[in-house]
Amino acid sequence: MKKWTDRHVETRKKLDETMLAFRLARRAAGETKGCLRAVRQAVGIPVDEVAGRLGVCRWEVFRLEKSESESRIMLSTLRRAAAALDCELVYGLTPREGTLEELAAAQKASHEKAREDSHEKRRAEAKATEEKVLKQIGWRRAFLKDLRRGLRKAGMKVR
Repeated sequence: MKKWTDRHVETRKKLDETMLAFRLARRAAGETKGCLRAVRQAVGIPVDEVAGRLGVCRWEVFRLEKSESESRIMLSTLRRAAAALDCELVYGLTPREGTLEELAAAQKASHEKAREDSHEKRRAEAKATEEKVLKQIGWRRAFLKDLRRGLRKAGMKVR
């Protein structure tokens, strides 16, 4: 188990280092709605040229730029469009806040709390069941005790 945990800690640390650039880029991402249009305009590539490189008509380039700005574009299409702009598509996942190490610690704490809550619920259910059973047994015991006492008073032999 220790080797498994150590391996994951190392992986998280490496990913955190790799994701540093993405975490920094996350701030700038909010400023730019669509990278395709921004890059195309910044580099100065006309729409007709991009359309020719992609093998599509002019309005299709505008449609791609719009779908990318609305987060509806497929990664494969975005990769093709990036290649037409002489760019490479690089994407990544980063925690909304902090590092993967912090995210893993929060996830572990959440799992432990859920497990403890589950154990507590089971304990409460078991205690309620036990109390119910003991209440029933207690009633029966008292009833049987009174019955035996009454039968003995009547002169009968009862165990």
